[in-house]
Amino acid sequence: MNQPTPSDLTRITGEALSYGIAGDRERGVALLQPLVDAGPRSTFALLGGLAEVAAYTALQNQRPGEMFGLPVENVLTGEPASVDVLPAPLRFAAQFVTAWANRDRNIAYALFDAFAFESDRTGSPDLAEAIGLVYDMAVTTGTEVVREARQARRTA
Repeated sequence: MNQPTPSDLTRITGEALSYGIAGDRERGVALLQPLVDAGPRSTFALLGGLAEVAAYTALQNQRPGEMFGLPVENVLTGEPASVDVLPAPLRFAAQFVTAWANRDRNIAYALFDAFAFESDRTGSPDLAEAIGLVYDMAVTTGTEVVREARQARRTA
C-alpha cells in the first residue's frame, strides 16, 4: 500500500475496530498491518486514531482545564509506582494514549519517534505489541460505547 490517505486511515481503522468490538481481534489487527507497513507517518496516524477512540469516554467527561495523569500502582503493596516498572510496550501505549488525550501531540510524537526507532534498531517486536495494546484499549472503549448506546435504546 502506498501512503494511505486520511480517508483510507479512517475507513480501515473503523473496520478494524468493528471487528474487534465484534470479538474478532485477529481479523481487526490484520487489517491494520498495511497501515503499519506504509511507514512511520501512517503508523503514527493510526496510533493517533486508536488513541482518540481509546480516550473517547474520558474526553467526554473531561472538565475544562483538566489534564490526564498516568497513575501506576504496585500490585503487591498498593503503593504508587513508577511508570518505568511497566513492560516497554505497555508503558508506551499508556503514555501515548495519555499524551494524546491531553492533546499534547508533540509529546505523543516524541514518544512514538523514540519507541519506533528503538524497536527498528533492535529488531524488537515491541512496537507491534504496543500497537496491539492501543488497539485493545480502543476496542474496549468502543465496546463500552456500543453497550451504552444499546442500553439507552432499550430504555428509551
